[in-house]
Amino acid sequence: MIEKSVCKETENNAIFNTLQNNTATLHNQLWLPNGSGAAIWSNENGQANYCKPDHHTLSFYLDGGEKTHRLYNRAKPLYGAPNKLCLMPAEHQSQWRFSSRFKFLHLYFGHNHLQSTFEKAFDKEGRNIELMDQTFVDDSYLSNIFHHTLLPLNWHDRSDTLAFTHIQQIVYVHLLKNHCNVQFNMPNITGGLSPIVAKRINEYIHDHLASKITIEQLANIAELSEFHFSRMFHQSFGSPPHQYVLKLRTQLAAMLLKTTQHPLADIAIQCGFSSQPHFTLHFKTFFSITPAKYRQLQR
Repeated sequence: MIEKSVCKETENNAIFNTLQNNTATLHNQLWLPNGSGAAIWSNENGQANYCKPDHHTLSFYLDGGEKTHRLYNRAKPLYGAPNKLCLMPAEHQSQWRFSSRFKFLHLYFGHNHLQSTFEKAFDKEGRNIELMDQTFVDDSYLSNIFHHTLLPLNWHDRSDTLAFTHIQQIVYVHLLKNHCNVQFNMPNITGGLSPIVAKRINEYIHDHLASKITIEQLANIAELSEFHFSRMFHQSFGSPPHQYVLKLRTQLAAMLLKTTQHPLADIAIQCGFSSQPHFTLHFKTFFSITPAKYRQLQR
């Protein structure tokens, strides 16, 4: 039986803060200006109580969880496992107990983020959408996105923030289509950006390669929603915005390596990479060779 007295109103019911004040260990975190964010945690031997947070939380188990369960008024408890998904809507209440170490990813986002995505992506009013409260479900689509796209990002590098915001939009749309209480059809989006808009976007990207570039900035220039912009950009340029920006940054770096004697760390900053190691990682991905070796071969 769940004790009703466990849930007490506090000044801040955010799940992130609850875990910080619990036995959990924070391994990584990323927060965006709009208030959404992500964190990777581990925990063991204890319990956590969530009482009416003001935001939605997606929880994805990365490792362990077989001895983690949510307290329900049911005879047989339901336990977690790697790749299991939990959705905890705003204003929900839940209690969790765990007796062995497990590691998990959290995505935090407000209902306004989900509603805005719904209205922009599907051209419908989104006041009445509701995120389902789900515990330990399977979702192979999100599992692939998290393991192969989100987790490999360097969360502390500004150039990967663009990729993170793009992944967010993909996740939101998937949640709306598969884990909310609404039924709808995707709008048909044909064609890419107009030649004038594409030229304007391309010029902006080239002029700001050394700076942080976000989907929101580019979508505003195109006067489109972030969701529609990302789809139309892909059709016009042949790749998602973050991949296109990354390609241009590595091409600029290659030119600087060939024509200047600037230190690698300086070139990394000039091309929008936050550090030399991150620059080296992406340069090697595109050219199959390190920047230092590339420069050596140009002599």
